[in-house]
Amino acid sequence: MNVHRSISRRRFLRLGGSAVAAGVLAACAPPAGAPSATTAPAKGTVAAEEPVGAQPTAAYEQGELYVLVCCSGPEEQEAKNEFGQRFSEAHPGATVRLEPMPAGQNYFEKLQTVIAAGTAPDVYDMWEGYVQPYAKNGALLNLEPYLEKDAKLKKSDLWEGALEAVSWQGDLYAMLICIMPGPVSLYYNKPLLDAVGVSYPTSDWTWNQVRDAAIKLTVDSNGDGEPEQYGLVFDNWFVPWTYWIWSNGGDVFADNDTRCALTDPKAYGAIQYWADLVVRDKCAPTASVQSTMQGSMNMFKSDMAALYLGNCWDLAGLNDARTQGLDWGACLAPKANDGNRVFYQHTWCWGIWPGSKKQNLAWEYVRDFVTDEKMITAFNTFQKAFPGVKALLHTFTTPETEALGWTAIVDIVGDPKKLRYPGSGAKWDKISSMIQAEWDLVFVGDKTAEQAAKDVCPVVEEELARA
Repeated sequence: MNVHRSISRRRFLRLGGSAVAAGVLAACAPPAGAPSATTAPAKGTVAAEEPVGAQPTAAYEQGELYVLVCCSGPEEQEAKNEFGQRFSEAHPGATVRLEPMPAGQNYFEKLQTVIAAGTAPDVYDMWEGYVQPYAKNGALLNLEPYLEKDAKLKKSDLWEGALEAVSWQGDLYAMLICIMPGPVSLYYNKPLLDAVGVSYPTSDWTWNQVRDAAIKLTVDSNGDGEPEQYGLVFDNWFVPWTYWIWSNGGDVFADNDTRCALTDPKAYGAIQYWADLVVRDKCAPTASVQSTMQGSMNMFKSDMAALYLGNCWDLAGLNDARTQGLDWGACLAPKANDGNRVFYQHTWCWGIWPGSKKQNLAWEYVRDFVTDEKMITAFNTFQKAFPGVKALLHTFTTPETEALGWTAIVDIVGDPKKLRYPGSGAKWDKISSMIQAEWDLVFVGDKTAEQAAKDVCPVVEEELARA
């Protein structure tokens, strides 16, 4: 993933406000006059046997298709533009207007604005966790009828383990483009490991093995608790901590997202384990140290940390660092000590606005996008994301991903028990911020994870109960 996209997406996922999400959903009901099963065909429609908005046919509507995208860097944007040109050439009478989100603007705030103004896109970027509340509130088109009739793409062509994140009440409401398990990798600095005789990590390593290695790899020459080289560095935000909790057999919510489950020892125990690496073992830096050193990724690239728990979008930066002399390797992120490993599911997907007058054209756009080998191959040059369509698996399983240890992701994406996204729908942003504030105290030693869980759960449950 290029730098622009990775920073924008990560910051939004960490900092996105529930007020924005609530505003979006409040504005999401299709406008009066939106196409229905009895709406007459729109002007400019290619001759169709059925009206627009009814069961789809091979016909598509002519005119401009408005596509809103989030956070694309220049290379990714160029690839999307090239696809749009190919799509237009294959659909005489139709054009694609691809609008990237303006720099510095919250994506869902932008989406809310255009929906409220009655200028909603025909197609727009969606992410995990947003599909269900958007679908529930009438802001996403049900794609099941299209899949049932389409000769080019069926639901069975998509990875079963990833479908829950793009479904509501059993139906598909967003089209899978790519899947990004997170945090996917344990990256390691080969020379630093060689210097102290630590063996290179493998995808079978457990948390204990990572801890033992990190302690050996930490160098504190002055003995003042401020190492010049840390054994391990990682970010503390909800993607890593859901991976820790789920892998350890715990959960964030229980009873159909009506109760906070963090007071389960398996949940808070996972947080305490990773906090102890910072607070007790001092083999991982605090958030303030990371900030001073310009982030976890920079610490790893600058030989200030030997191991780095990171993501697929780190590849671009790490490959650049390799050309500058950084000798690094990678394997899958470690298993919990009982051997379990459950990843957070980043999901890049397309949604279609139910009020669009070009629903058939929009369907063909999202279908052709996810099945276009050139597009998905280009996207994989930026971040090695896992394609949502099984037939394009070869775009991911390359010699590079094999060297990274990522070929095992095939088994992970095929198993719903190994790939998850958090519940609570549109409330997740606000709730995760509440939880984050407590975990931050744990990672500086001001609270135990058990106490933090006890303190935050009543507040979380109050929010879950709120209408």
